[in-house]
Amino acid sequence: MSNRSRISAALRRPLLRLHSYAGILIAPFLLVSALTGLAYALSYPLEDALYADLRTVEPGSERLGLAAQVEAVTAAHPDWTVTAVRPAAEDDASTAVLVDDGVARESGAVAVVYVDPYTGDVLGESTSYGSSQAGPVREWISTLHRNLHLGEPGRLYSELAASWLWVVALGGLVLWLTRRRRNGGLLYPKPAGAGRSRTLAWHGPVGLWLVAALLFLSVTGLTWSRYAGEHIADLREALSWTTPSVSVEAAGDHGGHGGHDHSGASGASPFAVALLDSVYAAARDADMNGPLQITLPTGAGTRYLVAETHRALPLEQDQMVVDTASGAPEVAEELRFADWPFMAQVTNVFIAAHMGLLFGLANQLLLAAVMVALLCVIAWGYRMWWQRRPEGGLVGRPYPRGSLRRLPWPLVAGIVVAAVGVGWWFPLFGLSLAAFVAIDVAIGLWQRFRKPPKENEDGEARISRRAALAGATISAAVGAGAGMAIASSRPDDGEAAADTASVEPFFGERQAGIETPAQAHALFASFTLSGTDLASGAALDASAVAANLRALLQDWSAVAAALAAGEAPPKARIDGDDQFDAEAVAAGLDPARLTVTFGLGPGAFAKTGLGRVQPSKLVELPEFDGDRLNPAWSGGDLLVQICGDDQQVVSGAFLELRKRAVGLAALGWVQQGFSSRPAGGGTPRNLMGFKDGSANPEVGSEAFDSRVWAVDAEPAWFEGGTYLVFRKIRMRLPDWSMLSRDDQNLTFGRERDSGVPLSGGGEFDHPDFTALDASGLPAVPADSHIAVVHDAPMVRRGYNYDYGFLTQGDVSSDAAADGHLDGHMHAEHPYDAGLLFVSFQADPQAFVDAQEKMAASDRLSEFVTAEGSGVFVLPPGAPEGGYVGQGLFEA
Repeated sequence: MSNRSRISAALRRPLLRLHSYAGILIAPFLLVSALTGLAYALSYPLEDALYADLRTVEPGSERLGLAAQVEAVTAAHPDWTVTAVRPAAEDDASTAVLVDDGVARESGAVAVVYVDPYTGDVLGESTSYGSSQAGPVREWISTLHRNLHLGEPGRLYSELAASWLWVVALGGLVLWLTRRRRNGGLLYPKPAGAGRSRTLAWHGPVGLWLVAALLFLSVTGLTWSRYAGEHIADLREALSWTTPSVSVEAAGDHGGHGGHDHSGASGASPFAVALLDSVYAAARDADMNGPLQITLPTGAGTRYLVAETHRALPLEQDQMVVDTASGAPEVAEELRFADWPFMAQVTNVFIAAHMGLLFGLANQLLLAAVMVALLCVIAWGYRMWWQRRPEGGLVGRPYPRGSLRRLPWPLVAGIVVAAVGVGWWFPLFGLSLAAFVAIDVAIGLWQRFRKPPKENEDGEARISRRAALAGATISAAVGAGAGMAIASSRPDDGEAAADTASVEPFFGERQAGIETPAQAHALFASFTLSGTDLASGAALDASAVAANLRALLQDWSAVAAALAAGEAPPKARIDGDDQFDAEAVAAGLDPARLTVTFGLGPGAFAKTGLGRVQPSKLVELPEFDGDRLNPAWSGGDLLVQICGDDQQVVSGAFLELRKRAVGLAALGWVQQGFSSRPAGGGTPRNLMGFKDGSANPEVGSEAFDSRVWAVDAEPAWFEGGTYLVFRKIRMRLPDWSMLSRDDQNLTFGRERDSGVPLSGGGEFDHPDFTALDASGLPAVPADSHIAVVHDAPMVRRGYNYDYGFLTQGDVSSDAAADGHLDGHMHAEHPYDAGLLFVSFQADPQAFVDAQEKMAASDRLSEFVTAEGSGVFVLPPGAPEGGYVGQGLFEA
């Protein structure tokens, strides 16, 4: 496919999922690696302080010869054999004499005796490790960083961390650079808002600055690894990138970035010690500068290996063999660092930087700063994961799966081949990635196909509610046909038809207000169940709260049924004989297709002790990127949706219902909206001028039923109900009005006036995302609204709202610092208008997935901000004479 933007948008979701999973599951390894790496970076100054008495001296007027210094060591330790000498490189430095003290040590470790070069006093003994000449403390920390002191198996932890580090870093870089953001914040943290968005405002820029350092640490760290390191070593060998070295009889191995200082066990002769000063002078004359290590020949040998050991800039890594066979020292062989293969030089430099040697203290402080920043990025990552959790949940939701299925198969095949290739090169990465994919696929299949067995009280399989409803529908159809035949023989009663046309029945298999054609006005109200007794103020236990909930639903259902039929509701328990009744507000008015729909939030089940029969997918929604949720407009234990074609009838119903909640539930928030159909009929428009709901399937169709009604894996009492997601979405209408019509069309992916997708066809036709416009670009942009959410399995029922210019700053989410294109919005009087978004779905995850995609790549997100949010279950309808939620208390 040539639609690059669409492919990019589709690739972003699996990258988000991979980055999230890697961050969650691999971050513990990275965390340990960062902590131990921080300790290693700080071990240099720590070691300098700990071993200052051995490594530093008071400068004197004249140094003793090397032979004299070595003889002082042999006099103090006559049983120890001298193998090499590191002459003092600074005026205040001691000379290190490497010896074989007969103690078995690990590879690369050697005993060392420190001597004062001015007085010949022996200062003490220690152990030196590797080419960095680490002391015991630094070596212990280094081993902790390398393998946690677990030996060979422990190396797997560091290899796993290094193998994933570059994947996490590059993935985060791509996600951050391609992320849509307001008011900058690309390079520097600009925290705004709250929740996950504020955390991301730190995580993203800091991670961006860290990418280069993390890639460097990952690549160089893998050279030490067990499995990937073997592949790197083979590659270096094949390309002649290995570190060269000169060999000398009995000389140690000085090659490789690990640089272990092996020494001969047979020891040097007194004659070899006596020639040390002349060998040292010959090396200096041959331009061997900086700190040196002179390895003595063993036995009757005459060849000394002299090597520069300076790993800081400028690097001094020359080596030479000085032969004394003729009696006078002569340079027999030399290998200059400048003559190394270029990649061998680069490798040596990079390894020195990884070890904190290249720039000395500055290098070590830089590594420490990188480790601290990495720890912060990891902490922010976990915090964002935690902030993605539903309310009351312990962990966050993963990003939705399934995006790869929407990509062209050649691209998917290329991704698989690339993953296999990378997995072969980095075996631990490949194995862990395969394990992640296998587990993720298994979980996905389990979630998709799990269907708990349904049995009756005797343990026998029973007919599902769906099957029963299907049978009832057939029976009803037959009965309706007969009734129509009888009715057709009767005289037409036009007045009766007019009377019944404005009535939407309250009782039925399902609640009204879901399949009902949208009315002109809507009111949404949230209530919180009371935990105390109104009269005494005593705390209520769960059973008492449950009893109050049941009583309230019974009362509300009776009131809603009467009002929907145009009748006076029963008197409220708090009404006196001479008290003004709220129903008088709409007395004498037509019911105007009034519907009242009741929902239960997660808190209703928690407070009533009914968690055992709570619908399986009812969890609080996470806060999404771009949200600015006001707690005063979000959540709730109960939701009442009141819709009708007469605003006064809607208001009257709300007043009546609210009055009856006194003592049982407190009002949380209220939102009111409107919807106006075009004069000739058709889809209503939102305040941005676009038709809203064009993608909804027809009521009663198989697509509608499969999207809306919850059946499988739900408690029996809830089968046939649905989940409602509510969002108060403010539109930045002044900013939106500054766009051209074409830009607005491209944002939605539809023509504003007709509602037709930009790919052509009719308003209700599915968009063709492969269609190109006259310029060869995708007709429907990949980041347009319909391209991002067109496949969301839910049904929308939105209402516009316009609260005008608010004057109370505390009810606005617009900060004074917010910038607006046209200057018409002001922090003192913010314009609050937009959409009361309502969606019905069999699984709220459908909304979560759609919202995640919107936050990631929908250009409409620049002009909308969610300020209120909630999720509720809408129980099935009430039986005649019963009440909504009746099955909940009989389960």
